[in-house]
Amino acid sequence: MVFLACFSLQVMAEEIAGLYRGLVPVSDQSEESRDAGVRDALAQVLIKLTGNSTIMQSPRVQPFLTNPSAFVSGVGFRNLPALDNSDIDADERIGLDVSFDRRAVDQLIRQAELPVLPSNRPKFLVWIIRDDAVEGRDFVSPETAKAVVDSFDRAMKERGMPYMLPNFDLQDQLSLSVNEAWSLRADLIDPASERYDTDGWIALRFYTTSSGEVRGAWLYQSSGRRQLNDFRAAPGEAFMADAVGSLVDSLTRAYTYIPQLDTSQMLVKIAGVDSFADYQAVLAQLNKLELVDSVELFAVQGDQLTLAIEAEAGADLLRSALVRSRRFDSQPQLEGSNQLNFNWTGN
Repeated sequence: MVFLACFSLQVMAEEIAGLYRGLVPVSDQSEESRDAGVRDALAQVLIKLTGNSTIMQSPRVQPFLTNPSAFVSGVGFRNLPALDNSDIDADERIGLDVSFDRRAVDQLIRQAELPVLPSNRPKFLVWIIRDDAVEGRDFVSPETAKAVVDSFDRAMKERGMPYMLPNFDLQDQLSLSVNEAWSLRADLIDPASERYDTDGWIALRFYTTSSGEVRGAWLYQSSGRRQLNDFRAAPGEAFMADAVGSLVDSLTRAYTYIPQLDTSQMLVKIAGVDSFADYQAVLAQLNKLELVDSVELFAVQGDQLTLAIEAEAGADLLRSALVRSRRFDSQPQLEGSNQLNFNWTGN
């Protein structure tokens, strides 16, 4: 169920590192385990890059999976820490650490026409609420439920999604009660979240039934919309990976784009470029964006640059990507114009 909301997009995106690196558990250091691990690590990387947990099921991906090692730039084994509630020693858990060639993987994504989730990603405030049969309802924090927080953190890191938890200080307590958060009261969660400089917020609640099944729901507000969904999972903390999977799949749709083989060119006017250092910084920032294919200087007038930019996505996604970088302030655009207008902030 989707609700439209009227609020301004915040600008606290984070540049995420390690998107082309996968770390997966393997049974041993044999060649067979290595080959299987490379395939699993490639799946992990493609899921992070596309924002879609089911991307490996796409028929467009299958032709590229006959030789996953062709995309590898480095590989090694290392010990993994024990999982929560695990009965095996950390030294017995072996991980395959795989680095993939960025150019080769990007070419795969473009040839297969897969969605791209840019590396400058939105950051979310996350309220997690647990209803325990013995202890009652409470907000989940590292102090109240470390295992749950650790499980959530692993799931978000595997998807390459930045987030923060509330402070749970007096101001939070006065702004939002546990019962209000449990009821997913968006009208109360929203103002309680405003003190945090994030691109949106997530509320995730869960409880365990008498049979051990975990049931819950999540609600988020991001990029001008709210979305609500529920989930069920088998007993154990592993439920968090499933909950985060469906959550991230949903909220990243507003930030992804399909690369176009025929890029579209648009003019981008940037004011406030006062020096050659500013000019270099503008070009560096633009060239960091995955959706930008090329940048050419079109005109200079005073402190204003006009650039001809070829982008693999439309003007709206380019505008939002520049705003999320926190170095460009969007200015009004003439209706029907293919020109985007910004002020350079350089922050």
